[in-house]
Amino acid sequence: MAGLTIGKLCFGKDDFHFGLELCLARAERTAHPVTTGTAAACDVLLVSLFWYRDLYHLERFLREAGIRKGSGKPVVIAGGMQCSLTPRMISRLVDHVFVGDGDDHLGGILDQIERGERPSHPHMFSEGDPVPEPCECAPSAFGLHKGGKRDVLRIEIARGCKYKCAFCALSGLKSYREVPAKDVLAVLARHKPGPLSMFVPERVCHSEWPTIEDAALRAGWRDQGQDVRLEHLDRLGVSLQMSGLRGRGGATIGLEGISHRLRKSIGKGYSTEFILEKLGAFVERAKSIVMLAAYFIADLPGESEEDWRELADLFERIEAAPWSRRLTLKPVLNPLSPKPHTALRDATIHPFRDYDSKWRRVLRRSDKDGRGWGFRIAEPLKIWGPLERVMDLLVTTDDPCGYDLIAKMPPKILAGAVATEHRGAVARQIADRAAREGIRLAIAEDA
Repeated sequence: MAGLTIGKLCFGKDDFHFGLELCLARAERTAHPVTTGTAAACDVLLVSLFWYRDLYHLERFLREAGIRKGSGKPVVIAGGMQCSLTPRMISRLVDHVFVGDGDDHLGGILDQIERGERPSHPHMFSEGDPVPEPCECAPSAFGLHKGGKRDVLRIEIARGCKYKCAFCALSGLKSYREVPAKDVLAVLARHKPGPLSMFVPERVCHSEWPTIEDAALRAGWRDQGQDVRLEHLDRLGVSLQMSGLRGRGGATIGLEGISHRLRKSIGKGYSTEFILEKLGAFVERAKSIVMLAAYFIADLPGESEEDWRELADLFERIEAAPWSRRLTLKPVLNPLSPKPHTALRDATIHPFRDYDSKWRRVLRRSDKDGRGWGFRIAEPLKIWGPLERVMDLLVTTDDPCGYDLIAKMPPKILAGAVATEHRGAVARQIADRAAREGIRLAIAEDA
């Protein structure tokens, strides 16, 4: 086969996925975005799957494109984070699943196909084969512009995570490794300064972060990153200047547990006093209104009403602090999604609990006559409900038989386009059918 026609498929807000573009650049190959009308004309279709929703999107896409696994036209190869988490489930949809980092290996796989050979690799498998361990590649200095309203330069400066939080799969999938500062700065020197995203679980943990940050600031780059661990908020002084966030923004932190006890149970043992100390110092340094997003996880094992009362107490303590008048807090609640490769992978969840209403009562201070908090709160979008959580769990259990349920779902359910009043009932139907088919979903029925 001469001159492969390669298509690429992603399911984000646009057709941009850094990992896939990195693999293509290392392979010195070009791939073209596809639609349901053009994908079948490719020799190879590369699919990047980032999270559970992408499996439902892919099922719908393949149906509409008329592409059948095993037809050989195109050869469908899936990669991305979700392939490392749920490879067995994904193998039901595609010809080959690459598990782990593909930076150094995509080129060789495409060469095999171009020679008319069946592609093979120690970290790639097909349905029925043993699942390999995730491949690890060292991160490299690679810069890529993301278009749209803001042309942002993206650079991966480290890979993996130094921490081992119980809910996060990243440290279980790959070891922490960094791109040297000199290589990062060499990439920056080849581009015109502008918006910059140096991504990694936490950029300030890079051992040469002060060097990278100072050089980028001096060159005129504007750092768009905001994620930082609470204990490292004091490292963001220069970054606030780089991103121009003074007066309109700040940082994103993960407090996770709604109480000290729950935070400690997942590896983030921040006490209320420690949280107040770090938030106060951060706001005082900014010297103007600061936006701070704080992520929490609902439905952690052992959660009780006492934990929710402690969360309300944290907000009251923030309200009592003089610096809170210069804080805009954006609390974000995500119900637990038990992930493979984590300590919570077997946790039982309660998808039919009404966390949305519970969360809004906290944010609007409904127990205090609805008079609200004495500091600014930006209410987030609606949180995951029963349908999202059950569909997520069906994928993350990684039972290949779960695909039989997905294969029979109508397009509206695959797209998540279910009316609000019907979402709970549809979630129960999926859970009940999974139980009848012998698929174990770790669900507790109590609401």
